[in-house]
Amino acid sequence: CYKTSAKAFLFTLKCHSELAPTKMRLKQRNNYRAVCHCGSFGPVFGGGNDILVYGNANSNSSSCTNVGNTYECPAGQTGNTFLTGSQNFQASEVEVFSVQEKE
Repeated sequence: CYKTSAKAFLFTLKCHSELAPTKMRLKQRNNYRAVCHCGSFGPVFGGGNDILVYGNANSNSSSCTNVGNTYECPAGQTGNTFLTGSQNFQASEVEVFSVQEKE
């Protein structure tokens, strides 16, 4: 279910640790695990569940973060807490964007 991408990245506009808007680049050695498309849960970014959103994420705390496995964790941050304050979280809203190159 994993998809390869040499250009994938994650970003945060606002997070628990109050970082300025931050782009988290894909670690090149893990580009074959950029994203997982699986029908049993929401989007998964990274082979180590850098961000994993479970189904019905607004009604449970099963979603989790562990940035630093497939995507670069920002310097000085702890990969499983800087985005949401704890490893597991309940999402009120999740937005996923696809950036396309002009032809």
